[in-house]
Amino acid sequence: MSYDQVSALVTGGGSGIGLGVARALVASGATVTIAGRSAERLLEARRALAAESLDVSRLREFAADTTREEQVEAAVEAARAATSTLNAVVACAGEPRGQLAPVTELDLDQWRSVFENNVAGTMLTLKHGARELVRAGGGSFIAISSISALLSARFAAPISSAKAALEQLCRVAAVELGPSDVTVNVIRPGLVVVPRQNLPAEMADDFVSAIPLRRLGAPDDIAGLARFLVGPEARWITGQVMSIDGGQTLNRAFDASPWVEPAFGPDRMRGLIPRF
Repeated sequence: MSYDQVSALVTGGGSGIGLGVARALVASGATVTIAGRSAERLLEARRALAAESLDVSRLREFAADTTREEQVEAAVEAARAATSTLNAVVACAGEPRGQLAPVTELDLDQWRSVFENNVAGTMLTLKHGARELVRAGGGSFIAISSISALLSARFAAPISSAKAALEQLCRVAAVELGPSDVTVNVIRPGLVVVPRQNLPAEMADDFVSAIPLRRLGAPDDIAGLARFLVGPEARWITGQVMSIDGGQTLNRAFDASPWVEPAFGPDRMRGLIPRF
């Protein structure tokens, strides 16, 4: 199947990695529906791609919250209706980081928010997207994880746990959907710099010091692999988790201590919680 036969849904497609994936697919000739919570941001994405002289007649927008099942189902149907079929889904929507805190200080509401946005949102996109991929006679599902799922970063338990759960969800789905010729893979990015991201310089420097290629990622670094996994050369690849991180997983996780310790103090950092 050539790229001009690809009809794709990209969640989180209004910015960041999702927009990068949409750009790569549209540039290759695919028809793409981008979904996201903000209709205005989706229109900004369309204008940005048009300014790059891409054929935005192949681009659709659909406002949807991936934590709301009825909205996910509607987004999937809108993507299918664009060409009467759907053969690729890229789940980029999610909460980037969540709370940074010792495990003895974790807030339950914030924990649930990270899991809701990363795990439940991906599950719903997979649930409804995979149904259409099966009906189409096969296709590709790709989820976006994080190197936090692999590296044990102190004080980042919520996002690390959520992304690890996302990865296992996709492994199970790959086993289940293989007989229907649906591939399910995960891309595990390192830190990717995106617009509107308020990243402290000290945190960026710590990441870079652990990256052999000595730079942070960009959305296009991730989009190339997503494009490949959607394409014809990747039809015998499934159940895989592929890191794109400049080599950081060869070294270490980032060190959040400088941002966490001022908020909690040295005793609470090691789990000593006073009784009142």
